[in-house]
Amino acid sequence: MQLNELFRDGFFVSSIELAIADKLLAEAKADSFVPDKPGSPEIAEWEADNPSLNNRVPPAYLGPLEQLGLSDATKHIRMHMGDWSRTNCMLQRGKRGDSMGWHHDTYDPMHLICMLYLSDDVWTPEDGGMLQLGEGDIDQHGFLCDPSSVAIKASVPPNHGTLVWAINTNPRFVHRVTEILSDKVRYTIVGQFGYRENVMRTRVAEKYGSNWR
Repeated sequence: MQLNELFRDGFFVSSIELAIADKLLAEAKADSFVPDKPGSPEIAEWEADNPSLNNRVPPAYLGPLEQLGLSDATKHIRMHMGDWSRTNCMLQRGKRGDSMGWHHDTYDPMHLICMLYLSDDVWTPEDGGMLQLGEGDIDQHGFLCDPSSVAIKASVPPNHGTLVWAINTNPRFVHRVTEILSDKVRYTIVGQFGYRENVMRTRVAEKYGSNWR
């Protein structure tokens, strides 16, 4: 894992083998999706409101994610922290008009996340749907003070096989998805890797007291 980038910027960009990406894309195409929030990507029928409590993730997705979680990309972290106590998975299908604002994932346990993109199409900035990663100031509850002032560090097109790793223990590190402006279809598999509970979550002071550190 490129630790300097991960802990300095909160993320780094890589990719997976094309054969694995192709197999996952075929699975995603055959899956069933349901609407989520208006303006947000559709979600797989088997998803749950709390991914950490979801026991319905198909092995076709969970197996490859578990292998990613135990790959050389995470070796340094696991050498110090031990193997992950839980691996979770979400699947989304993006369509024209979908977008997501700046946010920090707060499900437990999610100390490290990855976002894997699958698509038959080549995506350019003109198509929208870019994953933007940034850093912003937060309040005592872990919310962004001013979303408009987030410093954008990268804009990543959702091309087939692109894999973005992101540290998830610091709510200053946020990401968003720009509006999809084309009729191209892309799928996103979100992998979540963690140890017990992620204490760096929203409403930290409310949960742990005003003197938490």
